[in-house]
Amino acid sequence: MKNRKIVLSKIFMLIILAIMVFSCTPDTNPSLYKSNYDKGIPSEIISVSPESGYSGVTTITITGKNFSPVLEENSVYFSSKKAQILSGSTTELVVKAPIISGDSVRIYTKKVGVEDYSNTYYYKLGSAVSEYYSFVANQEPYVATIDLVGNIYFSYIESTVGKGIYKIDIEGALSEFAPKGGETFFNDLKYHSDGYLVGVYGNKAIFKIESGVKPAVLINTNNNSIKLNSFDFDKNKNIWAAGKGGFIVGAKPDKSFKLFEYTDEISGLRVFNDYLYAISGEDNNQNIVRFPIIYPDSIGTVETYFPFSSNVPVGVVANSLTFAADGQMYIATTPLSTNSDPIDPIMYVNTDGSFGTWYPGLITSGVSSFTWGSGTELFVIRDRFPNDRAVVANPGFGQSILKIDMERLGAPDYGRN
Repeated sequence: MKNRKIVLSKIFMLIILAIMVFSCTPDTNPSLYKSNYDKGIPSEIISVSPESGYSGVTTITITGKNFSPVLEENSVYFSSKKAQILSGSTTELVVKAPIISGDSVRIYTKKVGVEDYSNTYYYKLGSAVSEYYSFVANQEPYVATIDLVGNIYFSYIESTVGKGIYKIDIEGALSEFAPKGGETFFNDLKYHSDGYLVGVYGNKAIFKIESGVKPAVLINTNNNSIKLNSFDFDKNKNIWAAGKGGFIVGAKPDKSFKLFEYTDEISGLRVFNDYLYAISGEDNNQNIVRFPIIYPDSIGTVETYFPFSSNVPVGVVANSLTFAADGQMYIATTPLSTNSDPIDPIMYVNTDGSFGTWYPGLITSGVSSFTWGSGTELFVIRDRFPNDRAVVANPGFGQSILKIDMERLGAPDYGRN
């Protein structure tokens, strides 16, 4: 009986020893909640990247300590503006910069249930959209183009009277480039690498515009039903032009041309990756279509690339289109009346067909045309006030040329480059 008691005592001691050993063994997978987070104390910002960003655009990573592991319990402020939190952990919060700019914007954080805010981190937020050139109230720019140096050329009217082609040099000085010809204004302009401009203005012809000289006919289709509104160059310097009248014009550098039947009205053209893209159709029934370019003087069967009108509110029209080098498309839009959407005028379309609003909240007017600079800058014209349309939404601004840093390169401009 005594031995039995001794054995039981030893077994009991071994059990106690085992419990003590296991309880002292370090956890190989320590809880994040225990090791890195204390709910009762404020969070701390250690660093922010990138070093600076754009208002309403840049995705910013905030590295620190003691953020809540429950994403919704964190708030991030840029001075008076609350940022959208995209993702996070106890040591990192990824946010989209709100629409606020300045050289010393205060970034700080707050947690639910904690009275104190974090420390403050000062950050520079610039503007991706800036006014490059402003016009007085009676001046209405229609279309612009840019050379490789950075000089901008544009067509405009003043008090309903056409004023010809003017130039804004890289220092911001304004001067006349070419006097007015038979046009009131040009609907489309492109800079040619030989130092002149090419343009169309609702006439049957394509025009050449040289410095100090009235526009002259470059190519005449001799078809009075054709009203050309838009054009672009392909990689062989062929010109593709269209508008109203039932034809697309393909013109070679030797000025010979060919007409291709196409019934719908075309209001915008752009060449990209051996396709001719077009805004096809009229208000509330527009599609982005494309034609394969078969060199040197033919185009293939049309296909719908993006059904525009079925993806925007009624009363929104597409004015022009362009591409980034990676194939992302941008469409300039305008509401037809003061009650139409969108306030945000630039739509993007990805190569997989997905689409959305580009830089939402940064431009509060319609946009009529695009022209890329030599870098990541896209120059746009705030939409004019056409006589046959109601004043666009938010009309309390002057007409201007805006410069937008798209943070990506534009597609090749075959006429200019």
